[in-house]
Amino acid sequence: MELDIVQYEIDEEVEQRLVGALKNFVVKTDADLVILSDDAGRIISFYGKDLNETQAEFLASIISGIFGAAFEMAKMVSKEDLLDAIQYESKKQNVVVKAVGNRFLVGVLCPKSVALGTVRLFLKNLTEELNRIFAEVKPKPSRLLKLSPQAIEEKLNRILGSA
Repeated sequence: MELDIVQYEIDEEVEQRLVGALKNFVVKTDADLVILSDDAGRIISFYGKDLNETQAEFLASIISGIFGAAFEMAKMVSKEDLLDAIQYESKKQNVVVKAVGNRFLVGVLCPKSVALGTVRLFLKNLTEELNRIFAEVKPKPSRLLKLSPQAIEEKLNRILGSA
């Protein structure tokens, strides 16, 4: 088992286009939050109401984990019909997660008062726009480290002073 640490390097113009697409989605749907992350939960971009980056990172990790688990379950049930989106409804909020290409996810949190049909329609448009952006500019890892569990443990021990 190895841990990949990846940071995406996206130029300012692409970042502005991504944020613009996410902001446009929030305006059209009245969603509370939209997060674009990779399949490992690393944030590419996000836009939302009253949310800081730490909260967005935490939510992106949860969204990634939930989608990954649902995707694996779908593969076990049907090899031909792979999962594209999941939806969760609570008493006050709805969550929709949709795959973008092979590597990315869009997570949407919206109040129960927002029509899910509207969210799904504009989410389809958003994913098409994001796919166009990614087709034009390939985000590439700026740094990729492969660490074994032993190397991680040694580094943690040095940081914590127990080595």
